[in-house]
Amino acid sequence: MNTKASLRQAGRHLGDALDAGADCLVTPCPLCHLNLDLQQPLAAKVVSRELGLPVLHLPQLVGLALGLEPKQLGMSKHVVRPASVIDWSTAVLGASNGRVRGA
Repeated sequence: MNTKASLRQAGRHLGDALDAGADCLVTPCPLCHLNLDLQQPLAAKVVSRELGLPVLHLPQLVGLALGLEPKQLGMSKHVVRPASVIDWSTAVLGASNGRVRGA
């Protein structure tokens, strides 16, 4: 494995997402999630820019949409804390609580 190339690629992907205005990245692949979140501080150094983009594993996003607590979804274990995503999902779910399902 070429660690520097891997970090450069991760940093480029994260930077492109930030440049496009993304609030977070979501991946269905557990290994990609680990690489993009866990290695993000090192990737930031390799690409010489701040990143700090939350990366979620797809089941975590689905869990938030279903109203599960962030702690139940392991979000406290992220290197880049997904606070903005959690705040957004809480606001959306809170706003929809008064609605009748299927209405």
